Amino acid sequence: MDELARTDYRLPAIPYLRLSVELRSVGQARLGEFKGSLLRGAFGHALRRAMCTEGPGQECSGCELRAGCLYTRCFETFVEDRPGPFLKGVKESPRPYIFEPRTSRRHFSAGDPLEFDLLLLGQAVDLQALVLLALERMARRGLGKAHHPFELRRVSYQGPDGAWHEGYRRGSQAWARHVPSLPASSPPVPAQPSPERLRLRFTTPLRLMRNRSLIQHFPHFRSLVHRMLRRTLDIAHFHVPGAVVDWSFRHLLDRAAAVTIENQDLRVHTLYRYSNRQQRRHSFQGLVGGLTLRGDLGPFLPLLRTAEVIHVGKAATFGLGKVEVGV
Repeated sequence: MDELARTDYRLPAIPYLRLSVELRSVGQARLGEFKGSLLRGAFGHALRRAMCTEGPGQECSGCELRAGCLYTRCFETFVEDRPGPFLKGVKESPRPYIFEPRTSRRHFSAGDPLEFDLLLLGQAVDLQALVLLALERMARRGLGKAHHPFELRRVSYQGPDGAWHEGYRRGSQAWARHVPSLPASSPPVPAQPSPERLRLRFTTPLRLMRNRSLIQHFPHFRSLVHRMLRRTLDIAHFHVPGAVVDWSFRHLLDRAAAVTIENQDLRVHTLYRYSNRQQRRHSFQGLVGGLTLRGDLGPFLPLLRTAEVIHVGKAATFGLGKVEVGV
């Protein structure tokens, strides 16, 4: 079949597990506003301390054991085999996890909760027990530059039907019974008929770059579809064993070019994060707000629903690029 004449495209399913985590502050704590970076960094340190046998002086990039290391499999995911078309020359693949903080509050008193969701993507779902261990140690070691101690109080997981179930509660051994059977979901396949008008709302800053500059305006839907496809296919390629990835999607981009962006009310939002590795504060920007789409949107619904789960753009592991799809 001629590529331009194709009207179908099968997106690979990405199994995922959504965990809801509740920490409690042990005493007074002052944390940065941007919790995604803070949580991701503390989690990575705790995971490495739990798994690494070579010590903090060993760089993962030069470690002879990295191919079989659970830490690099989950946190610092290197390209060990054939990269997808989008990652030629890139040494690291997308991370198979996403932190979604629920608060930007900065001051905590003893007993105050700090809640967030943690998504595990693809084969990272199998590491859920290791993730729980890292979360517990992360909280105990403390968060922020001053290492304010927290305690892990509760972890719930979302089943394929959307219902929430308790996986762990402090003082309970419930998690050990749930580990073998925690289910992995896939983004839902939307029912037909498809709408001709949709609203995309970016609830956390969207960072899409062109020539090292932030894209602040979308002249057409095609460019956004391309970025969503890049992230989806790379995650499936590296983190979903056995996934069938169709890299021939030019026809889908051509159909996206026919979709109209009726209006876009996007604004630039600046975030600040502190890098423990570089020992300095960084600022970076992203877009929040919405886009209204009109046209033949049926072919893009599976991709949009997947993007709702796995986010879009750079720094998705921090929780950036979260998109909600509505009418």
